[in-house]
Formats: sequence, C-alpha cells, structure tokens
Amino acid sequence: MLGVKSLESMSRASTSRNEGRGQGRSYHRGVNRDERIAALRGQPDAQRRRLVMLGLLTEILEEAEIEPILVGGAALEFYTAGGYATKDVDLALPTAPEVDAAFAELGFAKEGRYWVHEDLDLLFEAPAPAGLPGEDAPRTVIEIEGLRVVVIGVEDLLLDRLRAWVHWKSDEDGRWSRRLGLLYADRLDWDYLRSRTAADEGEVRALASIEREART
Repeated sequence: MLGVKSLESMSRASTSRNEGRGQGRSYHRGVNRDERIAALRGQPDAQRRRLVMLGLLTEILEEAEIEPILVGGAALEFYTAGGYATKDVDLALPTAPEVDAAFAELGFAKEGRYWVHEDLDLLFEAPAPAGLPGEDAPRTVIEIEGLRVVVIGVEDLLLDRLRAWVHWKSDEDGRWSRRLGLLYADRLDWDYLRSRTAADEGEVRALASIEREART
C-alpha cells in the first residue's frame, strides 16, 4: 500500500504543467504497454493497480500536453495510506478526443461519464476541470514502477474536504480534513490554507479548529 510513508521519498512539484514532463519515459524499456497491463491482472493491491494504470495514461497523454491529476477519494486514499478506501479514480481532465483515445488504447470502455476496465476492475472518472484552476498548492509527483503520477496538493485536498464539512454539513469530510491536518501538520502550508479560507467565516473557524488540533 502506498501513501504517507511513501511521501518521504516523493518529490513535491510546482503547479507548472511543463515541470517534470518526460520523467516517465525511462521505465522498464523492454516491457511494452500490453505486457504491463497484462501483468496488472495478477496485482492484488488495488491501489497499485489504479496508480500504475494512471501512470500509463499520463504517459500516453503527454504528447497531447494533457496532464491527468489525481483528485477526490483516490487522492485521499493515497494521502492517508489507505485509511480512506475507494474503488473509483477521480481525475482532473479535459473533455477531449485525445483523452477518450488514450483510455481506449489502454483497454477502457466509455460508459456514461466513466471509463471502465472490466478485466482489471478499474473505474475512472473526470469530475474536476482540467488543470484545477484556482488550486495553487504544490502538487505531489510520485513515481511508481517508473511511471509518473501527479496528485492534487494536500492543502487543496484538505480545503475540498473542509468546504464539504462546512457548507454541506458532512461530518465525514470534517473527520478526513482533520485527519489530513494531523498527518501533515509539519508540512502543510498553513498560511496558504488561511489565505484560501479568509473570505468565509465558517471556513475560518473550521480551519482554526483543525490547526489547533494538529499543533497540539
């Protein structure tokens, strides 16, 4: 299982779309994509299966200068080392022919708003806008089996959960926003978080409670 402990050896990338591109080209040079996908059928770790497939998708879309970003529950699963569990993969991606073609090349079928790979029990969705406009926290770039995967910044993920807690009265999201605060208390950019919540009194109070708990 990947996650919190793995972050010690993972680099934090800037939000520049071009930074770090091409890093996935050196993976397992003697292994083609079909062989990599076939090998995933025997991979018991569901999170690893999802991330390797996302790495392959990222590699294909690089030529079109489209960068998938892992968001939502799958990002929360990554940052909490499996403490949160999900079966689907939420991405920030544009609606574009290149995206559909890349998924098809990897063996996915489009079903409504989802891309489904039945053989590997994978379900991908792109509910977030391409590039995550307005979300400026440094993203996490991980390497898995020589492939590059980009994950939403932990600060922006915390803000997403915090806002669901405050505005949708979701206690579950409140619990996970507090959990992220505790796990990453020493590396979170608290100034960034305060600046992004300053305009809403409820968000200010919620963040203050998370910070107090995290720093205790």
